Amino acid sequence: MPLRLPRQVAPRALSIVLAAIASAACADATLGAQSLPRATPGDVGLSAEALARIAPAMRAYTDSGKLGGMLVAVARHGRLAYLETFGTADVRTGAPLASDAVFRMYSMTKPVTAVAVLQLVERGTLGLDDPVARYIPAFAEAAVYAGGGAAHPTTTPAVRPITIRQLLMHTSGMAYGLGVLAPDSIANARGLFVASRTVAGFADTVARIPLAFQPGARWRYGPGLEVLGRVVEIVDGRPFERYLDEEIFTPLGMRSTAMRLTPALRARLAGYYERGPDGRLRTTRGMVPQDLLEPAARFACGGCGLVSTAGDYLRFAQMLLNDGTLDGVRILRPESAAELRRDALPPALGPIPAGNFGPGTGFGLGVAVQRDRASPENPSAPGTFGWSGAANTYFWVDPANGVIGMVLTQHHPPFSYPLLRETKQLVYAALVAPDSTAPATPPRRPR
Repeated sequence: MPLRLPRQVAPRALSIVLAAIASAACADATLGAQSLPRATPGDVGLSAEALARIAPAMRAYTDSGKLGGMLVAVARHGRLAYLETFGTADVRTGAPLASDAVFRMYSMTKPVTAVAVLQLVERGTLGLDDPVARYIPAFAEAAVYAGGGAAHPTTTPAVRPITIRQLLMHTSGMAYGLGVLAPDSIANARGLFVASRTVAGFADTVARIPLAFQPGARWRYGPGLEVLGRVVEIVDGRPFERYLDEEIFTPLGMRSTAMRLTPALRARLAGYYERGPDGRLRTTRGMVPQDLLEPAARFACGGCGLVSTAGDYLRFAQMLLNDGTLDGVRILRPESAAELRRDALPPALGPIPAGNFGPGTGFGLGVAVQRDRASPENPSAPGTFGWSGAANTYFWVDPANGVIGMVLTQHHPPFSYPLLRETKQLVYAALVAPDSTAPATPPRRPR
């Protein structure tokens, strides 16, 4: 459709319009260079008409002021079939959210760290069932909270060592500070997420906080992936964030993914919001301290530290779907990629709390894994895996149907709206050609 301008346009207004058009074109070009190849929905077995229903459903959140801005992306069979942005990058100025906007990924960092760990396992320098204390001696003294309150806790020795696998699966017993147990209060008092900490200092501090339960006894979300950032440093010898850049981001062409905000990334950073006392959106610094993203920060957070774009993270997700490879570059062996996305949570410890991924959810290595069969409430196939971030960011990968979906916004917790559920329902309503390679039965879990 040709661009139509009013007959009378002031020179400055015209320059603003043209600049906006150029910016949008650059954003699309940037996404195309970094993301997956584009396809029409019909080319990958999706209905364009059905996908079009995503826009009014998601725009309702931004038009009503519930959310500032949002991006939804859908890929199938390795090609990007749908990408739309809604709302603004900055509610104060009204600047629209661009397709190459930079988002705080928070816990969507965790699958990336899990890939780094599995690379070291492949090289034979690390074992999934190795005791963490082999690499970080402070964990040899791990103890379990027994009573006495947060101010004067009593503990009992851990009956078994914490392992690398338990850190990946959140079965170590370590406290994140997100709950109401005494170990959470102790973790909060220690001020874990401080930019001046090193990865080594973080790990040593966490090792001295009483565990909430004996290692391996339960599933409970914890700082295991942050600690694993230190394990990567020790085993490999490079600083953790340098390892990620050289072994994952650069090989995958993820040029807008980092743990520090460069001037170029900062210029594209989406606004982060919370709801004020008057019910209106207002900017805030984020759940995890914003200064962790500053160049001077020392702490590279393996569980919460990345900023990225939809295009970049789609490439990472597609690599996992492709059994560890993308564009001829191998990041993981097929068996490692399969191990990451396998539901390895023993039945006695699962399913995990329903949260965003539904009631029938197990866990792999850094990702949630769908156990239940597809249903109207959760239409993805068994074996679908993914995770979310504290700023209401979500991704899922459905190997049975060849689908990757992503919903990105920047809104302060809790997860206030059913964005993942609604988006998945709309995406799967558009599926007109199920993948012939879909497994007849869901993957088996360990007994």
